[in-house]
Amino acid sequence: MWKQASSVFLFLTLLASVANAQFVFARQEVLSFESLMMPAKDFLAGNKGEPVTLAGYLRLPKSDGRNPVVILFHGAGGVGGEGSPVNDWSRVLNGAGIATFAVDSFSGRGVAGRNLGRVSPVSRVADAYRALELLSKHPLIEADKIAVMGFSHGGGAALYSSLVRFAKQIGKPDLQFAAHISVYGACDTTYRQDEVLTPRPVLLLHGIADNFVPIAPCREYAARLSQAGMNVRLIEYPDAHHVFDGPVFREPVRLEGPTSRNCRFTEIEDGSLVNAVTKQPYSFSDPCFEKGVTVQYNEAAAKKAHQDVTAFLKDVFYPK
Repeated sequence: MWKQASSVFLFLTLLASVANAQFVFARQEVLSFESLMMPAKDFLAGNKGEPVTLAGYLRLPKSDGRNPVVILFHGAGGVGGEGSPVNDWSRVLNGAGIATFAVDSFSGRGVAGRNLGRVSPVSRVADAYRALELLSKHPLIEADKIAVMGFSHGGGAALYSSLVRFAKQIGKPDLQFAAHISVYGACDTTYRQDEVLTPRPVLLLHGIADNFVPIAPCREYAARLSQAGMNVRLIEYPDAHHVFDGPVFREPVRLEGPTSRNCRFTEIEDGSLVNAVTKQPYSFSDPCFEKGVTVQYNEAAAKKAHQDVTAFLKDVFYPK
């Protein structure tokens, strides 16, 4: 039985995010599902956390048959409005005949503005697997053709849902993602067993000019994964800053928010994160954090990314 989102607030939040956007789809639904609320340490330690109800906006290119689908995870700014990467990617993927499910990881948790620290990128892996379970039962979705894609903060859900460790912890044995796509997501943390991935392809997209979430750690992680025999590919975009695919940022925006671009973290046995160099506990007061970043749209990079992802997904969903 398919249920509409029980919270009017969640519905209005999601509705507002797409009200002014132009999409090509045959049907749209707001669906709710239960996920888990917990800090990164509890997630990494394998704790269950507290239940929380989230919602997502499903857009289907066709309503007379089953659709492949990509679960989209927004960045730190939330689902966003007109011009946000989530909306633009929904338009692109729907136009290519691929459904999208834009998950709102923040509203159901009461997260907004400066209390973003209540939700860590890696703990959103729980949202990914709960959304996978939900969509696998949908009568208009092909259960074996569900991919996950995340942007910046949401890149953690997309990238680290590929780890076998988390798949066993959160997922179900008979359900797997078809692919994992991280768009300028952070790779600056080394997790235990993070070189053991599920046998599904992982794609990383990153701008070379990104000074918010720099590309270097993702180059290093992609190299480690390749050396371990994992199916991973990193595509780099010259002159592309953070959120290079966000049309709302056609003019460069300088932000004074903190960035961990000079930090490297590692997970220790109890699930805690520590500075890989100093071994001090993870903290925003760590001297490795800096301020001052640039966010800017790059039309050439965005169009190339649209082409790269569409081609990648068609190969994944319909292999020759």
